[in-house]
Amino acid sequence: MRRSLLPLLLSLLPLLACGYAYAALGGAPSHFGTTPARLTARSLAATAATAGAPAAWTVSTTTLDSGTVVREYVNPAGAVFAVSWNGPFLPDLRTLLGQHFGTMTGAAAQRPKAGHSQLAVERPDVVIISNGHMRAFSGRAWIPGELPASFSPDNIE
Repeated sequence: MRRSLLPLLLSLLPLLACGYAYAALGGAPSHFGTTPARLTARSLAATAATAGAPAAWTVSTTTLDSGTVVREYVNPAGAVFAVSWNGPFLPDLRTLLGQHFGTMTGAAAQRPKAGHSQLAVERPDVVIISNGHMRAFSGRAWIPGELPASFSPDNIE
């Protein structure tokens, strides 16, 4: 009986992994397990773009069940180059920041504990700015080398 269950379990592993596989900053947009009805997207064309030209980037806005709003800025190739969050609870930053989550936690571990409501990490490969306190968190992160020519970090809402 043991041998008959093993192939079945092995065949189910990819299905289980799909439910928890998220991409993030530098990858495809995350889905945070929200329903499609709670997910909206809008396109922002570059200032120099003419009518009918493809958008220089797309902003995917997700309102999580906690009330926190997450925005993912996606280039035409489908890769997230910037993210932001604002709301009463922190989103899953491991999901949102992906491979850059370790950069943030490493920087936070090196700081003194007093006044730990703000964090700013500026590296050539990633910039992460996070601040807040109970029921009011906000932050943004971006990959400097991946920003479209017409995009400024000031565009991150």
